[in-house]
Amino acid sequence: MAEDEVAELFCCSICEDLMLAPTTLVCCGRSFCKECLHLWIKTNAQQGGIPRCPGGCMAKVPFRLPKHSIALRKAMEQLVPDRLACRIKEAEEEEEEMPCFGGFKAWTEIAASRDILYGSSIIVRQGSPGIVVGNCDDGCHLTVKFDEREDGSELCVNVVPEALMLPLPGGFRLHQRVVALYELLLNSDMKVPLGSVGHIIGSLGGDRVTVLFEPKQEKIPEYPVSVNIREVAAQRPLVGGFSIAQRVQASMSLVVGNKVVVHAGCRGTVLAEFSDTRLTVVFETSEAAPNCFNVLPLEILPWCDTPPEFPAGTSVRAVHHLMSPCAIIVHAGTRGIILGGVDPSLVFVSFENGPAVAAAISALETDTDAVGETACLGGSLESGREEPETCLERSETMAPEAGSSDLSSIDPEASDEEAPDSTTEAGSGFACAVSTPINSARATVVLNTD
Repeated sequence: MAEDEVAELFCCSICEDLMLAPTTLVCCGRSFCKECLHLWIKTNAQQGGIPRCPGGCMAKVPFRLPKHSIALRKAMEQLVPDRLACRIKEAEEEEEEMPCFGGFKAWTEIAASRDILYGSSIIVRQGSPGIVVGNCDDGCHLTVKFDEREDGSELCVNVVPEALMLPLPGGFRLHQRVVALYELLLNSDMKVPLGSVGHIIGSLGGDRVTVLFEPKQEKIPEYPVSVNIREVAAQRPLVGGFSIAQRVQASMSLVVGNKVVVHAGCRGTVLAEFSDTRLTVVFETSEAAPNCFNVLPLEILPWCDTPPEFPAGTSVRAVHHLMSPCAIIVHAGTRGIILGGVDPSLVFVSFENGPAVAAAISALETDTDAVGETACLGGSLESGREEPETCLERSETMAPEAGSSDLSSIDPEASDEEAPDSTTEAGSGFACAVSTPINSARATVVLNTD
């Protein structure tokens, strides 16, 4: 095949020349010069339209183009090296594009530094991210494509440079609600506790943002605080519906190797989201230091104070059968010990010769006949019942990143108590309410250990 014929295979249909920084559009799979696509987008956007694919498929062209194709570039370097070298030299000799007004550059990320109005209506909220398309023909405005417009339009907006700013580090936005991932010590008398909520009010450059925390406690400052972007996270529900700093309790005995390291009912605090399926929780164990574990949402329940009529440690009986959708989990009259509260209508109960479950208060009554029976936090009843071993594989003990938190992981080998034998008889599986969310439509899950 002649060199001219090979070169035609790498021809951009916009400039009809050899492609520079070949960029492939996902809509039709055709490739073009990246700068040709930028010019195509800018021309269509400034004419008041929505850029469509120059290949003819009529799909919308993204303003944020994908990276150029390394495979196509290497193929051209191998097959048409001389033509490619001439093409690159010609491009370098062309005049560079003039910088945009206000010192911005075309195709760079920006954010709105204030609300942008059209007449008396707000069309872009302060902090909304976007991308600079280029200078407007009027000589004073910039054409910007914002990710969101209040009126739902997909058209670009012509704004003055003063209405724009560089984006905040870490992908944060102005006025975004965030939560503290660590206990932030400001001075000897002032600190921001783990889980404190605030909103971002600005940037200090580099990797720091300014946050105004909500002063729910006396020691939280009422002035903005400079924090590292790794010390806060966007406020959102974590996996399982839990949240940072939420008080929880183990819904089953947690085992590392053949040792019980956390008993059912042991209280803890959610530190972070470890992965898409696990949470990092620090438990209040009897060890000298707290233990951090990466647990599944099924392995913890929310914790709250128990109602006055059913304090923790109270002996109770089941008024009626406690059932899952297809089986009786706890028979009426079964005795148990309250380990803690789950919500205003639920308590976590360790039942005799059976599972520990989250039970409705209305399904329980005080066991006035119980004498001398107590239960340690998450432990077995003194009647000799063994805690069932969790059938879920434990992840490695892991602590959060060192720095702002004084919490650390404990070697699981420090636990001296052996895990119960996994060959417990059938029927002694664990049951608990689904941890997220707990409401009147809650379900019950049974895990058998056989």
